[in-house]
This record gives sequence, C-alpha cells and structure tokens, in this order.
Amino acid sequence: MENKFNLDEGIIKYFYKPKNKSAENEDSEVAEYQRLSISELLNQASDAADNNDYKKAKKLWEDASKYDDDHACYCLGICYLEGKDVEIDYYKAFEYFKKSAYKCNMYAEFYLALCYEYGLGIDINYDLAFEWCQKSAEQDYMFAQYRLAYYYKLNTNLPFAENKTFFWFNKAAEQNYIPAIYMLGECYLEGIGTNKNFEKAIELYEKASENRYYPAICKLGECYENGICVQKDLNKAIEYYNLAVEGENEKAQYNLALIYDNGIGVLQDFNKAVELYKLSAENGYPPAQNAYGWCFVVGKVVKQDLYQAVRWFRSAAKQGNMRAQYNLAICYEEGKGLVQDTKKAFYWHSKAAEQGDDRAQLHLGWAYMVGNGVDIDGKEALKWLFKSAEKGNSQAMTDIGYCYVNGIGTKKNKQEGFKWYLKSAEKNNNMAIYNVACCYRHGTGIKKDSAKSVEWYAKGAELGNTDCMLSLAFMYEHGKGVKKDLGQAVEWYTKATQYGQDDAQIMLERKKINKYLNKNL
Repeated sequence: MENKFNLDEGIIKYFYKPKNKSAENEDSEVAEYQRLSISELLNQASDAADNNDYKKAKKLWEDASKYDDDHACYCLGICYLEGKDVEIDYYKAFEYFKKSAYKCNMYAEFYLALCYEYGLGIDINYDLAFEWCQKSAEQDYMFAQYRLAYYYKLNTNLPFAENKTFFWFNKAAEQNYIPAIYMLGECYLEGIGTNKNFEKAIELYEKASENRYYPAICKLGECYENGICVQKDLNKAIEYYNLAVEGENEKAQYNLALIYDNGIGVLQDFNKAVELYKLSAENGYPPAQNAYGWCFVVGKVVKQDLYQAVRWFRSAAKQGNMRAQYNLAICYEEGKGLVQDTKKAFYWHSKAAEQGDDRAQLHLGWAYMVGNGVDIDGKEALKWLFKSAEKGNSQAMTDIGYCYVNGIGTKKNKQEGFKWYLKSAEKNNNMAIYNVACCYRHGTGIKKDSAKSVEWYAKGAELGNTDCMLSLAFMYEHGKGVKKDLGQAVEWYTKATQYGQDDAQIMLERKKINKYLNKNL
C-alpha cells in the first residue's frame, strides 16, 4: 500500500456520546452496577468535553478505561493525539486506539489505521492501515468507507480495485457524505467500477455543489469549460470557477488564472491571472506554483526574480509536478537563481523524464552523451533520446541521427542516421534541415545530390538558420547543385552577417566578392 493521503481527509468530530451497551450475558448485580457506573462516567466526560473541560473529561475517561471500556480508550487516544490537556504522545494515542479497536470500536479502528498509515506511535505499515480501515468501513463508518475507497482508487493493483472503489464511495455517499458523493460522480465520469454515465456524474456533482463542496463546484466549471458531459459554456464555467474561488479552492484559482492569462472568453488580464496564480500557489497547488514561478522568470506583472522562481519551482517539484521538475533542472543546469549543479540538474531531469516529459528526456540523453552530472553512457543516452523522440521531440530525432552517424551507443549506421535527420527535418527542426542538406551534399547515408542539398539549405535559410545561409551562399558562388550566381551568393552572405554569422562577414571581405560588388554597384 502506498501512502497518498492527507491526514485532514475523513476526520470525524473527536468525541461522541456512546450508545448504551446491552447487558446481555451479564447476569450478576455487580456487572450491572459496573455497566451503569461506566455509563455515568462516560456521560459526565462527554459533558465536560462539550464544555472544553478536558482535564475533567480525561480523568473520567481514565476511570472508565480501567474497566477496559472501548469508548473511554478511544477518547483518551484522541486526547494524546491532539494534546487535549496533555502533551501530545503518539505512542500512548496508538496504544489507546489499539486497545479500543480490539474491542471493535469502529472509530478507534479508523484512527488506528491512520496511526499505521502515518507512523504515529508505531512504524508505518500500509497493509495494517488498510486492514483496520476496512474493519471500520465494514461497520458502516462512512469516513472509513470513503478512505477505503480512496485506497482502492490509488492502488489499482489490488484485486477488484475499481469495483471496490465504486462500492465504498457509494456506501459513504448513501450516508450523504458529500466528498463521497463527489467522488462517486468521478467514478461515473471515468467509468471506475461502473459503466460511464455522464448524466449521473453531473447530477452527483451538482448535488455535492449544492452543499458548497468546492471541489465539485470547480469540477462543474471544468465540465462547462471543456464541454465534458454538458454543452460547452465558458460563461457558466467562469461563474462556477468564481464561486469555487470564493471558497479558496486552489484548483479553481489556477483554472481561472489560465483563462485570464490566455484571454479565453474574457479580456486578457495578466494582473488578474498572476493574482490568482499566487493565491493558488500559496494554497499549495503544484501547477500554480510552477506557473507563478514562471512569472518570476519572465517578469510577468511581478519583478523578474530568478531566486523566487526557483523557490516556487522547487516547491512544486517536490510535490511531483513534472513541469516544475524540468524547470528546476534547467535552473540547476544553467545556474539560474542558484549555484550551478549538474548532478542536481541530472536528478531533477530524471524525475521529470520518468514522468514522461520529452524535454527532460532529451536533456537526460544529452547528460549521458557528454557526462553532464553523470558518467558518459552512450546506450543510456540513446535510450532516453528514443523516449523523447517517441513523443514527437524533433531535437531528439536529430540527436538520434547524430548517434547513428557517429556510433554513439550503437554501431555506426549512416543510412539510419540520415533517416532520423530527415524525419526531424520534416518537422522543421533547423539543425536537422542543415544536417540533411549536408548529407545530400557529401553523400552521407544517402546518394550524393547537390541539387537536393541546395533545396534543403534554402529551406533552412528561409527559417533563419545561419549555417544554411552560409552554405547556400557557397553553393551559389561555386555553382554546386544550382546555376552559379554571385549576386545570390552575396545576398545570402549578407543575410547571414545580419543574423550574426561572423564567417559570412569574412566571406564578404574576400577580393573576389569585393571585385563583384565594385563592378555591380
């Protein structure tokens, strides 16, 4: 079992009045007197707790616990868990919950599960957390049912996980537990443990939103924004997002920020967008933290501040946000906002790459290729370049071509290298276009063809590639694959110099070119 929960999910009101216990199988007068005495102790303790007199309540619960009363033990567990008139002591809390749970107290079973899940007074044991949560759920305790459903939802390797996810959310929803009603809607939307039913999903979202459950309100905004289950309606989407923002829902804050940032259905408003990014980021929402960090990189509304950018990237990256992990890796790689550290750059690129970020996969390939923060390993380099290329990254395709042409991580295969250059060039990758042109020019992996070389140099030149401009000028100057034309050569050498190509300036300063210019000007 994996721990993926917040302790705040599904926490009950701490103290409750116990139901009168049956005196069955207790025939003696002593047992009856004892039962009545415990009941009186518990009632007095409950009244004291209601009046925030935990010192008195704790003493009464301690008296009742001497008779191994499960309710008293449970309440003492809460006292030590929360520090009610006593110092917090997770070990004692655990022991009291355990004592009560072994008497089948469903509340104690639930809290015992939390202790095992979070390591409160005992070593973390997710299997036992699951077991005790299930015991509590089977006694119809809705908070345990909700949490058990989440266990199954996040651990799809468990037997019948989807069916049990739906079953337990439904059980909790039947008790009108609003978060469970919302999650049941998610089950119907995604087809988890049941057939997809969009109408039912919307019905449940609306029911949860009527109780001002802000995740459900935000979800309705998403449905109307993207036309999920309903007809697309940006005005309604914004209306729902604004309502959820009033409840400080961090996802709604982020979604609304995106709308203002991109001017979707509203006038573009960077000030409003950044304000909402900030609110959502401060509420701990990773995508917003990454977006707010980027505002500091480019100086959007806020003053450019790479140190602040790194702060927000790091916060989101630690929570597993893929984009933030990549951005943080770049900061470490280039020394922006912090001290350059290629090993940390490699670490964060690895994290993002494992989640499928094609840019991080590309950088990971480069790292292995040149030994940037890791030992050189051509095979690993090629592996990550392939992963990036599979996602359509044209630069990765170019680099795979380079690996084949030069035998990095594989045997030299110039024909295969040319294929990858061409594949990338067809996606308008400038470097690949230049490489394809050079392959045709020199016959690398493909039959030599100067005319096609000129075509590709021309394509790259039009896209602003200065190496292509320089080479195209050379082809015109010497009549390679095209009719000799010094005028065209001079034009492309000149354009290349305008783009900062120093070699082009040298070519223009030759006697041959000066002679042509003096004659034709």
